[in-house]
Amino acid sequence: MASQFTSPFTGFSEDSNAVVRLPSAFFTQLLPQINDLSQLRLLLYMFWHTEQQPGNVRYFRYTDFTSDPSLMEMMADEPGLRSALTGLVDQHAVLEAELDWMDEVYFFINTPQGQAAVRAIQNGTWQDFSQGRQAINLVDEGPNIFELYEKNIGIITPMMAEILKEDEATYPASWIREAIQIAVTRNVRTWKYVQAILKRWQKEGFGNEQNRQNDPQDPESYRKSWLKR
Repeated sequence: MASQFTSPFTGFSEDSNAVVRLPSAFFTQLLPQINDLSQLRLLLYMFWHTEQQPGNVRYFRYTDFTSDPSLMEMMADEPGLRSALTGLVDQHAVLEAELDWMDEVYFFINTPQGQAAVRAIQNGTWQDFSQGRQAINLVDEGPNIFELYEKNIGIITPMMAEILKEDEATYPASWIREAIQIAVTRNVRTWKYVQAILKRWQKEGFGNEQNRQNDPQDPESYRKSWLKR
Protein backbone atom coordinates (compact mmCIF):
# COMPACT_ATOMS: atom_id res chain seq x y z
CA MET A 1 0.00 0.00 0.00
CA ALA A 2 1.38 3.39 -0.99
CA SER A 3 2.17 5.84 1.76
CA GLN A 4 -0.05 8.90 2.10
CA PHE A 5 3.13 10.95 2.52
CA THR A 6 4.55 10.23 -0.96
CA SER A 7 2.80 13.18 -2.67
CA PRO A 8 5.00 16.24 -3.30
CA PHE A 9 4.89 18.79 -0.51
CA THR A 10 2.95 21.86 -1.67
CA GLY A 11 4.25 24.30 0.94
CA PHE A 12 3.31 25.56 4.37
CA SER A 13 0.05 27.43 4.85
CA GLU A 14 0.11 31.11 5.77
CA ASP A 15 -2.59 30.42 8.35
CA SER A 16 -0.92 31.47 11.59
CA ASN A 17 -3.45 29.43 13.59
CA ALA A 18 -2.47 26.10 12.02
CA VAL A 19 0.81 25.91 13.94
CA VAL A 20 2.40 23.63 16.51
CA ARG A 21 4.40 25.20 19.31
CA LEU A 22 7.86 23.85 20.10
CA PRO A 23 9.91 25.01 23.10
CA SER A 24 13.28 26.54 22.29
CA ALA A 25 14.98 23.86 24.40
CA PHE A 26 13.87 21.32 21.81
CA PHE A 27 16.23 22.93 19.31
CA THR A 28 19.05 24.01 21.61
CA GLN A 29 19.31 20.99 23.93
CA LEU A 30 17.37 17.98 22.72
CA LEU A 31 17.59 17.99 18.93
CA PRO A 32 21.41 17.66 18.86
CA GLN A 33 21.07 14.50 21.00
CA ILE A 34 18.52 12.71 18.82
CA ASN A 35 20.15 10.51 16.20
CA ASP A 36 17.23 8.20 15.55
CA LEU A 37 14.74 9.35 12.91
CA SER A 38 11.87 7.37 14.45
CA GLN A 39 12.45 9.04 17.82
CA LEU A 40 12.43 12.46 16.17
CA ARG A 41 9.23 11.66 14.28
CA LEU A 42 7.52 10.36 17.40
CA LEU A 43 8.48 13.35 19.54
CA LEU A 44 7.30 15.82 16.91
CA TYR A 45 4.09 13.83 16.62
CA MET A 46 3.59 14.12 20.39
CA PHE A 47 4.02 17.89 20.26
CA TRP A 48 1.43 18.02 17.46
CA HIS A 49 -0.92 15.68 19.32
CA THR A 50 -0.86 17.77 22.50
CA GLU A 51 -2.06 20.79 20.51
CA GLN A 52 -5.14 18.79 19.47
CA GLN A 53 -6.04 17.56 22.96
CA PRO A 54 -8.81 19.39 24.84
CA GLY A 55 -8.41 20.64 28.39
CA ASN A 56 -5.29 21.45 30.39
CA VAL A 57 -4.05 17.93 31.13
CA ARG A 58 -2.20 16.58 28.08
CA TYR A 59 -1.09 12.96 28.16
CA PHE A 60 -0.70 9.80 26.08
CA ARG A 61 -1.58 6.19 26.51
CA TYR A 62 -0.02 3.51 24.36
CA THR A 63 -3.28 3.08 22.47
CA ASP A 64 -3.16 6.77 21.49
CA PHE A 65 -0.13 5.87 19.39
CA THR A 66 -1.21 2.51 18.00
CA SER A 67 -4.67 3.77 17.03
CA ASP A 68 -3.24 6.29 14.55
CA PRO A 69 -2.54 4.54 11.22
CA SER A 70 -0.41 7.43 9.97
CA LEU A 71 1.91 7.28 12.96
CA MET A 72 2.18 3.50 12.77
CA GLU A 73 3.14 3.80 9.13
CA MET A 74 5.93 6.21 10.06
CA MET A 75 7.10 3.88 12.83
CA ALA A 76 7.07 0.92 10.38
CA ASP A 77 5.59 -1.46 12.97
CA GLU A 78 4.77 -1.78 16.67
CA PRO A 79 8.29 -2.87 17.69
CA GLY A 80 9.54 0.26 15.95
CA LEU A 81 7.12 2.36 17.98
CA ARG A 82 8.15 0.69 21.23
CA SER A 83 11.82 1.21 20.45
CA ALA A 84 11.35 4.90 19.65
CA LEU A 85 9.22 5.47 22.74
CA THR A 86 11.73 3.70 24.98
CA GLY A 87 14.53 5.80 23.50
CA LEU A 88 12.68 9.05 24.25
CA VAL A 89 11.99 7.91 27.82
CA ASP A 90 15.66 7.01 28.28
CA GLN A 91 16.62 10.52 27.11
CA HIS A 92 14.08 12.04 29.52
CA ALA A 93 12.34 13.78 26.63
CA VAL A 94 9.25 11.77 27.58
CA LEU A 95 8.14 10.80 31.08
CA GLU A 96 6.19 7.66 31.92
CA ALA A 97 4.20 6.70 34.98
CA GLU A 98 2.14 3.59 35.70
CA LEU A 99 -1.25 3.72 37.33
CA ASP A 100 -1.24 0.33 39.04
CA TRP A 101 -4.91 0.04 39.89
CA MET A 102 -5.86 0.68 36.25
CA ASP A 103 -2.97 -1.32 34.81
CA GLU A 104 -2.32 1.70 32.59
CA VAL A 105 0.88 3.50 31.63
CA TYR A 106 0.74 7.21 30.90
CA PHE A 107 3.30 9.16 28.89
CA PHE A 108 3.98 12.89 29.11
CA ILE A 109 6.27 15.28 27.31
CA ASN A 110 8.85 16.40 29.88
CA THR A 111 7.41 19.80 30.71
CA PRO A 112 6.45 21.28 34.10
CA GLN A 113 2.89 20.09 33.45
CA GLY A 114 4.11 16.62 32.60
CA GLN A 115 6.30 16.47 35.70
CA ALA A 116 3.36 17.55 37.87
CA ALA A 117 1.17 14.84 36.33
CA VAL A 118 3.76 12.16 37.06
CA ARG A 119 3.94 13.31 40.68
CA ALA A 120 0.15 13.16 40.91
CA ILE A 121 0.17 9.56 39.69
CA GLN A 122 2.94 8.63 42.10
CA ASN A 123 1.25 10.16 45.15
CA GLY A 124 -2.22 8.89 44.28
CA THR A 125 -3.92 12.19 43.43
CA TRP A 126 -4.20 11.63 39.67
CA GLN A 127 -7.68 11.81 38.18
CA ASP A 128 -8.64 9.69 35.19
CA PHE A 129 -9.46 12.04 32.31
CA SER A 130 -9.91 9.32 29.71
CA GLN A 131 -13.72 9.17 29.73
CA GLY A 132 -15.02 10.26 26.35
CA ARG A 133 -11.49 10.71 25.04
CA GLN A 134 -11.60 10.75 21.27
CA ALA A 135 -8.91 9.30 19.02
CA ILE A 136 -6.77 11.98 17.35
CA ASN A 137 -5.26 10.93 14.04
CA LEU A 138 -2.66 12.63 11.87
CA VAL A 139 -4.68 13.51 8.78
CA ASP A 140 -5.32 16.61 6.70
CA GLU A 141 -8.33 17.87 8.63
CA GLY A 142 -9.70 20.15 5.95
CA PRO A 143 -11.13 23.64 6.62
CA ASN A 144 -9.98 25.36 9.79
CA ILE A 145 -12.26 26.87 12.42
CA PHE A 146 -12.32 30.28 10.72
CA GLU A 147 -13.34 28.89 7.35
CA LEU A 148 -16.03 26.76 8.98
CA TYR A 149 -17.39 29.75 10.89
CA GLU A 150 -17.60 31.96 7.82
CA LYS A 151 -19.20 29.22 5.75
CA ASN A 152 -21.79 28.13 8.31
CA ILE A 153 -22.37 31.00 10.77
CA GLY A 154 -21.34 34.42 9.53
CA ILE A 155 -18.73 37.15 9.20
CA ILE A 156 -15.84 37.06 11.67
CA THR A 157 -15.37 40.20 13.75
CA PRO A 158 -12.06 40.90 15.54
CA MET A 159 -13.66 39.94 18.87
CA MET A 160 -15.07 36.74 17.37
CA ALA A 161 -11.65 35.89 15.96
CA GLU A 162 -10.18 35.93 19.47
CA ILE A 163 -12.97 33.68 20.74
CA LEU A 164 -12.38 31.24 17.88
CA LYS A 165 -8.65 31.15 18.61
CA GLU A 166 -9.33 30.24 22.25
CA ASP A 167 -11.82 27.52 21.32
CA GLU A 168 -9.50 26.12 18.66
CA ALA A 169 -6.83 25.73 21.35
CA THR A 170 -9.30 24.14 23.77
CA TYR A 171 -11.19 21.57 21.67
CA PRO A 172 -10.11 19.01 19.04
CA ALA A 173 -10.75 20.07 15.46
CA SER A 174 -12.97 17.03 14.88
CA TRP A 175 -15.20 18.06 17.81
CA ILE A 176 -15.54 21.56 16.41
CA ARG A 177 -16.50 20.29 12.97
CA GLU A 178 -19.09 17.94 14.44
CA ALA A 179 -20.55 20.60 16.75
CA ILE A 180 -20.90 23.07 13.87
CA GLN A 181 -22.62 20.40 11.80
CA ILE A 182 -25.09 19.76 14.64
CA ALA A 183 -25.80 23.49 14.94
CA VAL A 184 -26.41 23.74 11.19
CA THR A 185 -28.67 20.68 11.18
CA ARG A 186 -30.74 22.15 14.03
CA ASN A 187 -30.77 25.58 12.39
CA VAL A 188 -29.19 27.30 15.40
CA ARG A 189 -26.31 29.06 13.69
CA THR A 190 -24.68 30.81 16.64
CA TRP A 191 -21.30 30.21 18.18
CA LYS A 192 -22.75 30.16 21.70
CA TYR A 193 -24.74 27.13 20.66
CA VAL A 194 -21.64 25.44 19.24
CA GLN A 195 -19.79 26.23 22.48
CA ALA A 196 -22.59 24.69 24.53
CA ILE A 197 -22.15 21.43 22.62
CA LEU A 198 -18.38 21.48 23.01
CA LYS A 199 -18.54 22.24 26.74
CA ARG A 200 -20.97 19.38 27.29
CA TRP A 201 -18.71 16.95 25.44
CA GLN A 202 -15.70 18.12 27.42
CA LYS A 203 -17.58 17.53 30.66
CA GLU A 204 -19.52 14.34 29.87
CA GLY A 205 -17.74 12.76 26.92
CA PHE A 206 -17.78 13.24 23.18
CA GLY A 207 -21.21 12.65 21.63
CA ASN A 208 -23.03 12.27 24.95
CA GLU A 209 -26.74 12.45 24.12
CA GLN A 210 -28.35 11.73 27.48
CA ASN A 211 -30.88 14.00 29.20
CA ARG A 212 -31.68 15.73 25.95
CA GLN A 213 -34.74 17.50 27.39
CA ASN A 214 -32.50 19.41 29.80
CA ASP A 215 -29.62 19.86 27.40
CA PRO A 216 -28.62 23.44 26.44
CA GLN A 217 -27.84 21.95 23.03
CA ASP A 218 -31.59 21.36 22.49
CA PRO A 219 -32.70 24.04 20.00
CA GLU A 220 -36.03 24.84 21.66
CA SER A 221 -34.50 25.12 25.14
CA TYR A 222 -31.74 27.27 23.72
CA ARG A 223 -34.16 29.68 22.06
CA LYS A 224 -36.32 29.98 25.20
CA SER A 225 -33.26 30.76 27.33
CA TRP A 226 -32.33 33.62 25.03
CA LEU A 227 -35.89 35.03 24.97
CA LYS A 228 -35.61 35.50 28.72
CA ARG A 229 -32.53 37.70 28.42
